Parts: sequence; C-alpha cells; structure tokens
Amino acid sequence: MADIGDASKIPLPVDISITADDSQLWVNTWNDGKTRLFDITNPHAPVQIFEKQIGEQVNMVSQSWDGERVYFTSSLLANWDKTEAAAGNDLQYFKLYNWDGEKLSHRFTIDFLAEKLGAPHQMRFSSYALYGLKPPEITADRGH
Repeated sequence: MADIGDASKIPLPVDISITADDSQLWVNTWNDGKTRLFDITNPHAPVQIFEKQIGEQVNMVSQSWDGERVYFTSSLLANWDKTEAAAGNDLQYFKLYNWDGEKLSHRFTIDFLAEKLGAPHQMRFSSYALYGLKPPEITADRGH
C-alpha cells in the first residue's frame, strides 16, 4: 500500500492503469488534476517516481501496450464535471502524451467543450494484432 496524497487535499483517486510489464502503476486523482506514477516492482513497497499536472481535473488514464503513450480524459460523473459555466481552462478534454520513461511530453488535446462532443470518459484501447486477430469487416448494410 502506498500513500497517494493528503486525503484532506486530494479527496479522490479516480483511476489507475498498470503498465504492460506490470512494473509501474499510473494513478489519477480528482480535484488536483494530477497523475502519479508508482514503481510497483515490489508490490509490498510501491514508490512514487513521477508526478505531473495534467489539467484542472483529470479522470481516466490508459497507457499504450508499448508504453510509449499515455492517454487522459477529464470526465468523472455528469453532476461532478465542470462545464462551460465553470471558470478555467482544460475542463473537458482528451489528451495524449508521449512517455519516454522519465517525462510526459504533450502531443495533442481535444477540447470536448469546443468541439461540442459531450463529456469524455472511459477509454478502451485494444489491439487486434496483439492477439493475432483482424478487425471485423464493416458491411454497408449493417454498419459493422
């Protein structure tokens, strides 16, 4: 077990993502907009090795299978999310960062408010090639 932060200041760890090699764990916390990376090679004594401010709020985190990209979204629950009426930037987003093993480098952001896309939330990335499969064929009559 590892401390994520002062519970009176960081009230809610909201999402985690373990790396493909099971050696590290990304943890996002609500209300401070931060992501943290823990070395979990010794699961009984995890060590925080990285921390970065992602946005005004952050929720979901997912790392690519090759470990080179980390994806973040801001939406948690509709009645908790910040909207256009709230002050500040980075309220509803999808962000991509490159990860080089030491730092996150911002690649792009999609502003869901500006694009009128609703609230970004869960990400489900999978790789058909990873399992030796091919994507399903899309047919014109059924759309899938």
